[in-house]
Amino acid sequence: MFKVPESAVRAALSVPNSLLQFVIPRPVQDGQQMTPRLQLLSTIAKPDLAAKSPPSKTHRARGEWAIRVATPMRSGGVRTTERTIDGPAGPLVARLYEPEGLPEKPGLIVLVHGGGWHLLSVDAYNGVAALLADHGRVKVLSVEYRLAPEHPFPAPFEDVLASYRFAVDNAAALGVDPRRIGIGGDSAGGNLSASVAFHLRHDERYRPAFVALLYPAVDWDLDRYPSSRLFTAPLDYDGVARAIDFYRGSKADNDDPRFFVAAATDLSGMPPTYIATAGMDMLRDQGEALGQRLVNAGVDATVRRFDNLPHGFATMLVDADAHAAAVECAHAIREHLSS
Repeated sequence: MFKVPESAVRAALSVPNSLLQFVIPRPVQDGQQMTPRLQLLSTIAKPDLAAKSPPSKTHRARGEWAIRVATPMRSGGVRTTERTIDGPAGPLVARLYEPEGLPEKPGLIVLVHGGGWHLLSVDAYNGVAALLADHGRVKVLSVEYRLAPEHPFPAPFEDVLASYRFAVDNAAALGVDPRRIGIGGDSAGGNLSASVAFHLRHDERYRPAFVALLYPAVDWDLDRYPSSRLFTAPLDYDGVARAIDFYRGSKADNDDPRFFVAAATDLSGMPPTYIATAGMDMLRDQGEALGQRLVNAGVDATVRRFDNLPHGFATMLVDADAHAAAVECAHAIREHLSS
C-alpha cells in the first residue's frame, strides 16, 4: 500500500538522533529546530490534506499507518473495554481506558481524536489514550465520531456532544465521579472539544469540569495568524484549508461557535482550560490567541507552548521530547481531574 515498508520506517526511527542529524535536513524556523527524529516523523505524518477529492480508503489507511509507527502500542498497566454509545445517527464506538491503581470513583476525560475531521480513529489513538490515562491518573473514554466529508458539520460536533453526555449520564456505570468529568482532544479533536465545552458552559448538569486542548484548530480564518504560513510540516496552509472545507460542508455558519469556537463573542463561563501549543505548528498562534481571550474573559486558562515541537507531538511518542510533552499534558489533566 505504501512505498516505504513499516519495518524500514521503524528501523529509521530507532537510529539515535546523534546519527540521524547527519542525514535528516532540519530547517531552523522562527528560531526553532526539531530533533532529527521529529523532523522525520513530521515528514512521514504529513497528510495529503490538499487532495481535491474526498479521502480514499488508501488515504485514510495511510493516516492510521503514520500514527501506528509514531506511537507504539502500550502493553500492560492500562485495561481497555469496548463501549457503544447511542449517537444521533446510530451507534458510536468508544473505548474505556482504566490504569491500574486508581482510587474509587476517579475522574474521567472524554478523548476526541484528531485527523482533520476526516481521518483517524479510536484505534489510531490507542497509545495516546493509554498514556493520558496512566500519567493523568484518570479513566479515559476515547470516542469515535462520523468523519467528513461524508458527514460534515454538524455531524462530528453532534456525535462528540452525545458522547460527552453519555459519560455524564453513565458515570456510575463507568465507575467515575460525575463531578470530575472533562473533555479534551488534539487538533481537530481540540476543535470539537472546545466547541462542545462552550456549548455546555452554562449547563448545570453537563458543564465539563475541565477542558484539555492540544494544538487545537479553533478558528477557520487561517489568515489571522502569522504561524499559519510560517510552518509547513506536518501541516501546511493549503492542506488545513482543504480539511476545513471538508468539515464545513454546506451547513456550517462561520459565525457559529459550534463550528469554530473562536467565533464566540463572549467566552465567559467556559470551564477551566489547558491549551498546549507546539512551537513549530501552523496552528500555534490561534491556540494561543484563544487562551488569551479566555484569560481576558475571566476563565481559569493556562497556555503552555512546547518549543521545537511540531503539530501532532502527542501522536509522536517514539520521540523523547514529544513523549515528555505529552506526559506534561497528562499531568495537567491529573491536576484538575484526579483526586
